[in-house]
Amino acid sequence: MKYQHNTVANRHLTQSGSAQSGYTLIELMIAVAIIGILAAIAIPSYNQHIAKAQQGACMSEAKSYSNHIYYLLNDQDDNTVATAPTPSACLSITDATGWTTDTAQPIIAVAKSPSNARIECDIPNGSPCRILP
Repeated sequence: MKYQHNTVANRHLTQSGSAQSGYTLIELMIAVAIIGILAAIAIPSYNQHIAKAQQGACMSEAKSYSNHIYYLLNDQDDNTVATAPTPSACLSITDATGWTTDTAQPIIAVAKSPSNARIECDIPNGSPCRILP
C-alpha cells in the first residue's frame, strides 16, 4: 500500500481524488483589463462612425430635396409647386415652398445628433451640397 504525503500537489485534490480546474483570480483580472482596453478604443471609434453615417444620411436627404426644388424652379411649367420637406435623417431642412428663381436661397439641413452637422445646398448655384464647418 502506498503512503500519500500531504504535499502541495495533494491539497488541490477533491474528495473524489480528481484535480480541481479553473482560472485564477489574476487570470480573470487580466482578461477583464484587456476587454476594458479594447472597449476604451472601440467606443469612440463607433461613435465617430455613427456620426459620419448620420451626416451622410442627412446629406443624401438634403441633396434629394434640393435637387427636387432646383428642378421645380428651373422647369418651364409655372403650375408646379414645391412641397414641404419631410425629413427623417435630418432634424430640419429649410422649407422651400413658395420660392421662385428670384427668391431662391441655400437650403440648410441639420443632421440628427450626435453630430448636429449643418449641411448647405446652394440652390442658386446649381444645388451643390457641402457640410459646413
